Amino acid sequence: MAKTTVQLIPYLMYAGNCEEALNFYKNILGGNLEIRSRYDNPNMNVPADYKNKVLHARLEIGDSFALFGSDNFPGRPTHKTSGDVSLSVIFTGELEKAKTAYEKLAEGGKAGLPFAKQFWGDWHGNLVDKYGFNWNINFEEAK
Repeated sequence: MAKTTVQLIPYLMYAGNCEEALNFYKNILGGNLEIRSRYDNPNMNVPADYKNKVLHARLEIGDSFALFGSDNFPGRPTHKTSGDVSLSVIFTGELEKAKTAYEKLAEGGKAGLPFAKQFWGDWHGNLVDKYGFNWNINFEEAK
């Protein structure tokens, strides 16, 4: 009997700066970015200046984390996050990598809870990045 696997991957929509944003995340978190398709397909019927925008991209970060991304169709509004959902990244091993990720993701955005050791024992901080997405950065010490 074949084993069924399920993977939950956040799909982030951008207002024309998807490739910039995913490269920003890649530079901070590492990984492999693949732009799988652009709006240059004639069937998409978009303005000429939109043909190089991202229709679908995938950023693979390590073995267990990925982000999908796309530039919203021209003329369709892109909604900023409501604050109800956050992207959570859990670091283990090197605390400094988690601190650096928090600081870089906060650049141009808005820091929320500063990255620090919390009462429950782990390190944690949250922020809204310059693209309007909420992030939780966590570091779990070996137990």
